Amino acid sequence: MTYDNGTSTASANEDPTFNANPDFERTQNNKPMRPGFSNGTEELRWRGKPALRSTSYMWALSIGLALFVSRFIDPVCAQLYKLGATFLATPQGTLNFWVYVIPWVIFLWPATTRTISLMATTYELTNQRFIIRSGILLRTHDQVELFRVRDFMIDAPLYLTVLGLGHIRIISRDETLPLMTVYAQPEAPTLVDVVRGEVLRRKDEVGVREIEAGAM
Repeated sequence: MTYDNGTSTASANEDPTFNANPDFERTQNNKPMRPGFSNGTEELRWRGKPALRSTSYMWALSIGLALFVSRFIDPVCAQLYKLGATFLATPQGTLNFWVYVIPWVIFLWPATTRTISLMATTYELTNQRFIIRSGILLRTHDQVELFRVRDFMIDAPLYLTVLGLGHIRIISRDETLPLMTVYAQPEAPTLVDVVRGEVLRRKDEVGVREIEAGAM
C-alpha cells in the first residue's frame, strides 16, 4: 500500500511483523495510517455559542426608536384621519390597536431576528475540524479542517469591548470558506490560544508546514 508521502508498505497479511512496526498505527477499523497520526477518532475539544448580550445595544436602540415614534402616532394619525384615512380608526373615532403595534414590530424585528439567529448558532472545536452550525429554518453546517488554518484575528469594536466580547476571524486555505467568523465570544484571546494549539498539533500530525513567501 502506498501513502500520500510516497511510503510503501505491505499489508498485515503479507507481513506478520506489521503490527509491531512503531511507525504505523491503526484506527478502530484496522486500517493503517500515516506515521504521526493519532487513532483517527475525532474528539470534541470545545463547544460554545455566541453571547446573547452582544445584542443588548440593538435592543436598547430598537426600544428607544419605538418609544420615540409612538409619541407621534396620535397627532399624525389624527391628521391622516381628517384627510380621509378612515381605516386608521374605529367607528367610534379611536385609533385601531394595530396602529400602535406597527412601530414596535418594525423597530423590534431586527433585534429579535438577530437574537434568534445567535441562539441557533453553535460552535464546535474538535481535534480535526472547526464546525459552525447556524440557521433557523434552513440549517447550515460550515467546517474547516484545522490543518488548513493559516491565521487568526480578533475583532473587538468598542461596543463589544465594553461587554467583554470579541469576534474571532479564522483565516484558512479552504477555497470555499477562506474566512470563518466566530461571533461574540467572551475571553476571545484565550479561545484563540486553544484553537491555535489544536491547529499546530493537527499540522504536525498530517505533516503540513507553512512556507513564507520570499523565504526560499
